[in-house]
Amino acid sequence: MGIIGHKPETGIRIDVERPQAGGPPWRYRGTVATADAELAVGATITAAGEVQVELAGAGGGADLAEKIRLILRSVHKHATQDGLPPARRIQRWRADEPR
Repeated sequence: MGIIGHKPETGIRIDVERPQAGGPPWRYRGTVATADAELAVGATITAAGEVQVELAGAGGGADLAEKIRLILRSVHKHATQDGLPPARRIQRWRADEPR
């Protein structure tokens, strides 16, 4: 079954994109959605794989920024293993961790 709607029932959904030309560092802009909100997000990935995340407004907090950072770090790691730059557009969903 496909995803319906913009907000996930649980976890987070990110959709970020960078310009085709340029980088490193690669600068991404887009959105992150939770069950409660949708926020603008910006991120920078260096050639060494360091990721900095900026969330718009006061929403989300450090926990949300860290989840996004880990997803983007993983994308960079997999691209580097193949000798490629990170994807131009990144769309990912991650469920909440079970407690």
